[in-house]
Amino acid sequence: MPGLDRQKDGEHGHDLKLENREGLFICNGCKELGFGNCYKCPRVGFCNYVLHVGCISEGRTPLSNPLFKNCKFQFYQKNPLTVAPACRICALDIQGRMYHCSKRKYSLHPYCATLHTTITLPGSDMKIKLRRGTKFNFFKSKCLKCGKRNRSSGNVQCLSYVSSDDNLCYHVACMKEACRDNFVRGYFRPGIRSNERSKFLALKNLAPKVELSSVGQTSEVLLIRFLKLVVFAILGEPFDLIAPLFQPSRS
Repeated sequence: MPGLDRQKDGEHGHDLKLENREGLFICNGCKELGFGNCYKCPRVGFCNYVLHVGCISEGRTPLSNPLFKNCKFQFYQKNPLTVAPACRICALDIQGRMYHCSKRKYSLHPYCATLHTTITLPGSDMKIKLRRGTKFNFFKSKCLKCGKRNRSSGNVQCLSYVSSDDNLCYHVACMKEACRDNFVRGYFRPGIRSNERSKFLALKNLAPKVELSSVGQTSEVLLIRFLKLVVFAILGEPFDLIAPLFQPSRS
């Protein structure tokens, strides 16, 4: 039986090996972006099959999530429903493997199911929390990406990462889309040197509703700290990879 460094997967014929990817990848299980630890087929040059650690199908036990009380989420390698459901955290359609609670009819991306609900940045007093607005009490700040307080798909509302002072907000779906866009543009790839223009373009892509030239140095530092935290929350541990893209501009 394979150990933790090797795992079997129901949809792949070879044992998968645990490795740490330096760049982003698209998980073959859930079809979502991933970073860092993953299980990959060791047949280099012949197979590019890769999975999030949380998307391995073998040995999955029911999952609880503090955001959804009285829910037990069962892991499914294939969608057990007749339609593609929207994830109850990011409100985006689930295209692959998933967690589903048959009692509440809630579904989650495997990666979204494990997002941290509270994160702090080392060396900073800034804290962000994963929160859900209510029908009559949305956050006072608008999403830095789309400029709206609420984002939803049908009756499924997207959750947001919000700063402790409520002044900064980012929808989970908007950050996932922004990260994928930056990945496609080449900003999140290892070995690519960043210059001032690439930093500016990446930051503008993450916060297009903010006029960077008018926020001031202090506000820019807080904004970048917040963006670092949200990117970390969505991708895992990409600080070393993307830190050059989030440095305050020199005056």
